[in-house]
Amino acid sequence: MLRLGTQTKQSPQEVLARATAFFGPKGTGLSVIPQGPRAIEFSGGGGFVRVEAEPVEGGTDIDIQTREWEYDAKRFLEQF
Repeated sequence: MLRLGTQTKQSPQEVLARATAFFGPKGTGLSVIPQGPRAIEFSGGGGFVRVEAEPVEGGTDIDIQTREWEYDAKRFLEQF
């Protein structure tokens, strides 16, 4: 399992929308499992990706936990 993080000026909603587009059915093809207003999980291929987006002053902290999707998780964070 790998845990990654970064910070962005985008809102938590924007981060989760981008995560859905990237990891979801129209992106890498993972199944979407909503986890609440600030987190979303994707599963498939024997692994998962969990994206949490917490608002902080001036932007959003992004925290990603993943198993089997490390390469894609790193590519996703490069967008920020």
